[in-house]
Amino acid sequence: MSNFKKRMESYRRHPGSFLLFLLVMLSALATFVVLLFLIAYILIKGVPNLKPSLFSWTYTTENASMLPSIVNTLIMTVLSLLIAVPLGIFSAIYLTEYAKKGNKLVAVVRLIRFMTIGFILIMY
Repeated sequence: MSNFKKRMESYRRHPGSFLLFLLVMLSALATFVVLLFLIAYILIKGVPNLKPSLFSWTYTTENASMLPSIVNTLIMTVLSLLIAVPLGIFSAIYLTEYAKKGNKLVAVVRLIRFMTIGFILIMY
């Protein structure tokens, strides 16, 4: 028996499961349609306003340039990474290699790690 036939047989025995499957698929389709609409709307309204002056180096009241903001964002991102990556790597090395098993700091870091993992899962 093919997988499709097994699934249809299961839905025939459990009609509530089929109803939930349909609701989930309709919700996914509605989300996808709204996403496509938003992307199309942004492109249709935004692309005609893209001009070379939007990416000039000077920012004045007449010319609202985005390039200085983009460059500053990239600089801040690189500086943040230069601080956060070594700090995170060295902290992980310390906690796994040098800290004792019953250390309070290790217990607190583990607790915070599990809390943030749970928070991220709840957000998505």
